[in-house]
Amino acid sequence: MSDTASFSARAGHRLSGGEPAGRSRWSSAAEFMAILALALIGVKPFFDLFGKKVPEDTVDSGMVATAIGALLMVGSYVAVAVVSRRLPKPLAPGLVALILLGLFSVFGLLAVPGRENFLEVFTTANVDQIFGPYIRPENGVVTQAAQLAVGFAPLALLAVLFVKPAWFSTSRLRWILLLVVLGAVAHCVVAWLQVAGVVPYTYFFNEPTGKIGRASGGYFHPASLGRLLIFAVFILYAAGDRLRLRTSVRYLLLAIMVATAVVSTHRMTVVSIAIVIVAFEARRLPELVETISNLPFRTAVWGAVGLLALVLFAAVRWGSFVLDRVLYVATRVGSLNPTNDQFLHGRGQIWFRIAEAWQDATPDIWLFGLGYEPWNTHSDPLRIFVVWGLFGVALMALIFVNLWRVTRRVVAVEARWLLTLLYVLLGVAALTQKPTSYSYFMWLFFLCVMLIVVSFPRMDTPAVTATETVGEHK
Repeated sequence: MSDTASFSARAGHRLSGGEPAGRSRWSSAAEFMAILALALIGVKPFFDLFGKKVPEDTVDSGMVATAIGALLMVGSYVAVAVVSRRLPKPLAPGLVALILLGLFSVFGLLAVPGRENFLEVFTTANVDQIFGPYIRPENGVVTQAAQLAVGFAPLALLAVLFVKPAWFSTSRLRWILLLVVLGAVAHCVVAWLQVAGVVPYTYFFNEPTGKIGRASGGYFHPASLGRLLIFAVFILYAAGDRLRLRTSVRYLLLAIMVATAVVSTHRMTVVSIAIVIVAFEARRLPELVETISNLPFRTAVWGAVGLLALVLFAAVRWGSFVLDRVLYVATRVGSLNPTNDQFLHGRGQIWFRIAEAWQDATPDIWLFGLGYEPWNTHSDPLRIFVVWGLFGVALMALIFVNLWRVTRRVVAVEARWLLTLLYVLLGVAALTQKPTSYSYFMWLFFLCVMLIVVSFPRMDTPAVTATETVGEHK
């Protein structure tokens, strides 16, 4: 039996009965906080529907929900540690790495006065449109530290999962996953209302001929809508029949989300969703071909006619609009020359300017970073390096390697590719986005890890249990 499995078995036995009254209360509190935290992961998209849509972080209902959820996740972890009289071990290295990153942020805040000359370069004028507005170091450090704490709080909830798997039953997790999917549908509805002109756009392409609205659902930027769509599509495939939705309903939801991703014109979202669809559909292609070939001739003909009619109706009704957006996404990518300032719509300029600035950086900046992001780096590895230095890059890698090793040991062999797919999605997003700084992106990432661990356990480990057949993810 693996260390993870044996630890879970021992911890689960300690928490299952025979506890003193005081420890029993701690156990009940831990379970309540874990359940409530899960519920907040599910309902968070609905909170995001409300509030003013602005580019800056604001204290709205969505932010309050994530802050409360993070506190509940950590609180559940602490309560479990009190009951078991030791810290859950499987994810301890990752949690320690998070604490060290937090200490690097404190160091960055204390070091601000001594770095004024170096930081002056980031106040350069006439770069706001590409680099974003200049951020004061004190504000930036606190923001980065808060994003780290809130975004990675589900790591503590995962540690609780390994100690008390009964709190994360498949039926309970199903409701959370359904809430996420329904939240994505709600934002899709808002996005199409924007397309129809009923709801105003909040984000635009700036073109010489004028502004072109981009569908973003209940968010300010299409990227935020994209994060929700990517993981909703993953959930619809990975959870499959566990959601207890008809296959036709699931594919209808998938079609709506794919179409919404296209009209949002957010490239990373379209690419990521395409990766998910190809990964799942390619695995079931032989089964699909066999099913179609076994259909009665009349059923196959009428099915083909119905599908063709639906496609023609969509092409006539929305084809011109969708084609225009597809061509825009495919052709307006800036320069593809990495040495050009307009590489990927100006990201090349940002990356080269940061590289130039770091030529004058002192060893402490190289090793521990600035503690914040003075310019919008538009790349997660670069952001992590700028914020926490080379040591920060190593610690962030440690977090994900630790997560991979722990979860891989308790997941059925035939389902480990799902973990790989999640990491691929994270890597794709990290190329030009900053997923580890987006709290809800990380929440959904960790929720999908929980889905895999709970739904596809190794049959020789008591770490998790599931009621469905392992590997059934149609």
